[in-house]
Amino acid sequence: MAVNTFNITSGANFIPEIWAKEVEDAVQAETVLTDLVDTRYEADMKFGDILRINDDANLAVRMKATDTTATLSNATETQQALTINLHAYCAFLVEDMLELQSKYAIRSHKSEKIAYALTSFIEGDITSGLASLPSAFSQVVGTLGTDPTQDDLIQAKKYLDAADVPQSDRFWYGGPGLQTAMLKMTAFTSSDFVGQASAEAAAKKGIVGMVYGSKVYESTLADNNPAAANQAYGWYCHKKGVILVQQQKVQIHTQYTILEVGWTVLGNTIYNFAERLILPKTAASTSPNDNFNVAIATS
Repeated sequence: MAVNTFNITSGANFIPEIWAKEVEDAVQAETVLTDLVDTRYEADMKFGDILRINDDANLAVRMKATDTTATLSNATETQQALTINLHAYCAFLVEDMLELQSKYAIRSHKSEKIAYALTSFIEGDITSGLASLPSAFSQVVGTLGTDPTQDDLIQAKKYLDAADVPQSDRFWYGGPGLQTAMLKMTAFTSSDFVGQASAEAAAKKGIVGMVYGSKVYESTLADNNPAAANQAYGWYCHKKGVILVQQQKVQIHTQYTILEVGWTVLGNTIYNFAERLILPKTAASTSPNDNFNVAIATS
């Protein structure tokens, strides 16, 4: 028998719904690759649309025979051209009514996300981003869909060593598949080989910090190439192996749009990138190659 109490049904109008003070941001991938590749030519591109990098071949040495004229050493030098023709943007508009009535600072909050959106695009897009490159590297180790072995990593190192690539500024970069494969290798996780601190980091945090003297970086953006499940390419490269030129870094523009009755925010960047072709040590060589880069096929 009902006793006519005030309860959650009769008093429903007095029970508020509480919206959290803070919004929950979407997950963001690590963006590290733009800091690992060669960006030193950006300072040269204050104007113009094509960057031309001249090669400078090594000189040939010859033996002098008695009473003969010396043969001069020369070469028709090569160059690599990079056309800056990629223009990426990210834009949105917030109407006045929403900005006035919303509890949240939507315009400022979304504006803060533009830099990540464009940087992750440059790093991870499979057609207009750095992620498109490793599938075209001429030097590849491992098999797509399979964890690389320690022998694969040794072979990658051998490729760079054989090309006289400097030890400094080399790096490993890949998705979780590459990091997981390294974690299975005792050479990079056992205190017998890497010391107690690095071994604990591998065991407790799942992090492999250094492999053969080069730092390891991880980002799921590397998994975008190829666009297939459980397949990805990692990188073992030198900084000079890939060039990135952002002629215009990410810039944010704000404008009131009268007919839409709100504020438009647009961020954009102008850039391009390429795998570098570098002359080998061979005297008077005019055949540059991409030996500063190795792709690592992973799962």
